[in-house]
Amino acid sequence: MPLNTSPVRRDIDYLRRRVKPRPAPVAQVEPVASTPAVPAPAAPAASAAPSTGLTLGGPSTPAAAPPAPAASAAPSAASAPSAPSTGLSLGGPSTPAVVTPSVNAASPPPSTPSTPQPFPAPTAEEVRVLDDETPLVRLDPRQSAIGSLIVGGATAIVWETVELVTGVATADGIDGTPVTTPGNRPLLGFDGGDAILALRHVHLIRRALFVGTAGHPLTVQLFDGESFAAADDTGAPPVVSLLRIGSRLELRLEPLPAEIPLETLLQQFGFEPTPYVVAREPRRR
Repeated sequence: MPLNTSPVRRDIDYLRRRVKPRPAPVAQVEPVASTPAVPAPAAPAASAAPSTGLTLGGPSTPAAAPPAPAASAAPSAASAPSAPSTGLSLGGPSTPAVVTPSVNAASPPPSTPSTPQPFPAPTAEEVRVLDDETPLVRLDPRQSAIGSLIVGGATAIVWETVELVTGVATADGIDGTPVTTPGNRPLLGFDGGDAILALRHVHLIRRALFVGTAGHPLTVQLFDGESFAAADDTGAPPVVSLLRIGSRLELRLEPLPAEIPLETLLQQFGFEPTPYVVAREPRRR
């Protein structure tokens, strides 16, 4: 490139020079030797909780991490990553709440109260005669619900159902309200001189009385062949009361001072015959 040797024109104010001046060289200063500073390790930022569900409220950006502590405590103060959310968030923090175990969960469930059992009593296999020394016999649930209870030598039967329906059956007829089973048969009645209780429907009976004749015992027969008798040594007519306790039947020889009328006997045991109402069909015009 040829060198420009033209003189600088003074008549042009805006043009001072044709050549761009070079900057003056700057003197370099030697740096003083010093120990290089070690940068403090930055604390790892808390990783944002990745959300895999639908968020309908709350901030969509992860919360800012707390400021990093000093360099000496930085390694031990690293924040733990938050737990990922896998459910539907409708607002509020996505971190699942910590479930505290309940004290009642460890305790055993309360035991249900047991049904009180009746006092020990002789069975039909252990008794042959009901008398003053052994006046009571208790049948087991099988003997109390199968077949029929046959009482021989009875002259009167008194019954009371669970609905407090009371009746009396004698050789002369029935006083009170008769009780029939779903099969349209009498629950208690006479058949060939014997009093018969249908045990298949024993749940309908609450209590009963079997009245005999003075000087003659009452005999009781069960379906499995077991039998026993009831005799009064005082000369009074034997009276055997029947009581249903749950699924068992109890038969007891009731002591009487002397022979008494049937109406008085019913009053002493609290029986009152229920008036019988005959159902009639409505008139049709």
